[in-house]
This record gives sequence, structure tokens and C-alpha cells, in this order.
Amino acid sequence: MLAWMSYVIVVSLLLGLAALALERSARIRQKPTRWLWGASMIASLLVPLVISSVSVQIPMLADVVGPAIPQRVVALRQMTASGSSPSSWLIAAAGQISASPDLDRVLQMGWSVASTILLLAILAGSAQLNRRRRRWARGSMAGVPVYITEDVGPAIVGLFYPHIVVPRWLTLCAPDVQELVIAHEQGHLEAHDARLVTIALGLLVCMPWNLPLWWQLRRLRFAVEIDCDARVLRRGYDVSRYGETLIAIGERQSATVAMVAAMAEQGSSLEQRIRNMVRKKTRYARTTAVALACLGIACAVGATEISPPNKDDPGKSTSQESAQERVVDTRILDGYVGFYQLNDRTVMTVTRNGQQLYAKFALQHALPIHARSHTEGNTEFSYKDAQISFITEADGQATSLILHKYGVDLPMKRIDAAAAQAITSIKAEQLPGSERLKGRGLQGALIILR
Repeated sequence: MLAWMSYVIVVSLLLGLAALALERSARIRQKPTRWLWGASMIASLLVPLVISSVSVQIPMLADVVGPAIPQRVVALRQMTASGSSPSSWLIAAAGQISASPDLDRVLQMGWSVASTILLLAILAGSAQLNRRRRRWARGSMAGVPVYITEDVGPAIVGLFYPHIVVPRWLTLCAPDVQELVIAHEQGHLEAHDARLVTIALGLLVCMPWNLPLWWQLRRLRFAVEIDCDARVLRRGYDVSRYGETLIAIGERQSATVAMVAAMAEQGSSLEQRIRNMVRKKTRYARTTAVALACLGIACAVGATEISPPNKDDPGKSTSQESAQERVVDTRILDGYVGFYQLNDRTVMTVTRNGQQLYAKFALQHALPIHARSHTEGNTEFSYKDAQISFITEADGQATSLILHKYGVDLPMKRIDAAAAQAITSIKAEQLPGSERLKGRGLQGALIILR
């Protein structure tokens, strides 16, 4: 559980950085940005769930790498960069604590309690506003119906059925100030900003422990204000007068209402909004926008390439399993030592050094392969970012093996040393263009799969 939560946090952080870079790019091009943060929050929940549980169908590759490769269904987790899994970093630092059943129960209970508390807080706040709304006076300002209160607003109040709320002191201000305030709040209503924030709060309830998700919500609320400022200015209002109105309202802004799309944020946010309104395009604006967009896309792709922790063993990722040696009887290992033929040009050599098996192809370095369990007669091994299954007889001698990579099975028949020597003595360089790739067998197949 702890490893999976750390995986979700890393993915959410990368998606948030992607949204931040794309937001800067969109602002340079004077485009809306609130939808970027909304999409980032949704992706922060969906991407980990999809990669952890969804499988896809790999098309048949028989015409490329041989008729023995069938069409397969492969989990998305197998197509990600398992070496980048944060679960491996976590276990490296904390040992087996992340695999503790007691810790998993505590985390699950804490998750449920936190989600319940947050949901109750949102519902309680909404119910309190509904009670207070009955005491508010109805009125009109700049031709728009509003609620008039003593200490709330100007703001949009309500998550499901939002309304404009203004403080009584605003009724004493100049008509042009009132018009600008109502134009801003009316812009929130027309863009359905309150409903967007409501959806974001619902996503946050699902994972209240996900700190990058809280940061994304804060950025979403700020982007909502930035987009609303742009809409007001597009209607022809003077930017200087509008900025002065924002400052005047911000000095008297009520902070007694939570979960609303208020006109003014904190002082630092208000300053950023005004700077954004008066920003002018620079000479290299277009180049900067393109660079930021590329950076954002790279972060988003990186988030999808991180591998989730292994479902079968929540305390260990695939890369961590392969990094830890499993002790297997050397007599069993000797049954796997030998030569295995992929095709008429490619042979895998399996050797043993002590209690460790090694596998290699021609012209490659021998790499260790690790047993995937401690069971007697184990035939499943990890090999780099792939897996090897040995097919054995009753006496334990392997007759063939299957290399599993990216959901594709590559069968290899065991051959004797003389046959292996005859195959490896043929130089691949002597084969012409297209035949050379085909003759490289597994290496050619993996190039295509990548």
C-alpha cells in the first residue's frame, strides 16, 4: 500500500509539473488554462488506476519475427519503465516496512477516515451556507440579481447551485465599480467555474493524502481567476480601472466563506493576476511557448512511463525482485544450464556460477537471471526487464525456455554445444539488409517491439 501510494504521488507530481509548464505556455498565447489543471487532477487519479489494472492486446507479429509468436494480451504495467518505479526507491530506503500487513491496514483505515472527514467538511460547509442564505436579502446590482449580506463576498457561493453574493458596503460604491465586480462574478457563472471547483473537490476526496493533488487544486482555483480576468477584459473594460477595482475589493475581501470562487485571492495571488493582465509579448514569446509545451508533454509522458509496484507483492516492484537473489538448489540450476536456439542465427547461452545463473546472447555480456520465488523446482526467472520460463522434464532437465517480453512469448529449443557452436560461427554481417535484421532473431524482435 505504501509503495502504491508513493507511486501515485510521483505520478501526480509529474502531471502537475506538466500542467504548470503547459499553463505557462498557454498564458503566453493568451489561452485559457483552468482546463489544464482540471485535466491534470483527473489524470492524477485515472493514470495510476489504468496502468495498474488495464490490459491491452498486442497485435500478431508473425510476419516480422516468426510464426511462433501468438497474439497476446499484456498489462499496461508491463509496458512501462519498471526500473523507474518509486516502490523500489521506497524499499531501498525502508526495507520491508512497506510490505507490512499491519501498516497496510493502518494506511487503508487512515485513507478511509481522511476521505470521510473531508467529505463531511464539504457537506457541512455547504449546509451552513444554505442556512445562512435564507437570512440574506435579495437585491439587484448592475442589472443582475444578487444576495446582499453583511460580511460575505463579493463571491460565488454554492457548489451545486452557485449564486452571486455581495457585501452591503459594495452597494455604496460607484456604479462603475459595481459593474466591474458583477462582470467578474457573472463571468464565473457563465464559465461554470463553481461546478469545475466542485468536481475538483470530489477528486480530492478520493485521495486526500495526495499532497500534489492539493497543490493542483490551488493552481486550478488561481487559473479560474486568471481566465475570468481575461474574459472581463475581452468585454472592453479598461485594464487600469479593473486592476484598481481588484485592489480595492481585495483590501476588504471577506474570508468567512470557504469553498467558493471568490473574486479576490490572497495578496500575492492578486499581484500575479495584475501582472498577468499587463504582461506584453516579448520577442521570443512564441519560442518560449513551444519550449514550455514540449516540457509539459515530456513530463506527462514521463508520468505514464513510471511502473506501478507489483500487485502480487505490494512491497516489491519487478525491478526490486530481480535485484534480490533467490537461493535455489544448484542441482536444479544445473538442469537449466545449456544452449537455447531462437532461430537459425540466434542462440541464448545459460551458465551457472555458484548459485547464480547467467544468460547471454552472442556478442553480449552475460547478465544474471534471478529466481522469482523460493519454491522447490522453480522455473520462473527474471532477466533484465523480461522473464524466462524453463520447460523441464520429470528429471528436472530443461528441454526449452520461453522469453517473455512486452507480452510477447519467444520460445527457444534446447540444443547441444556442437549445434550452438555451428550457429554462432556464422557471421551476421554476411547477411544482406532485410535478412540481417531477421537473422538477428530476438534482437531484431526487441527492436521492433520497442
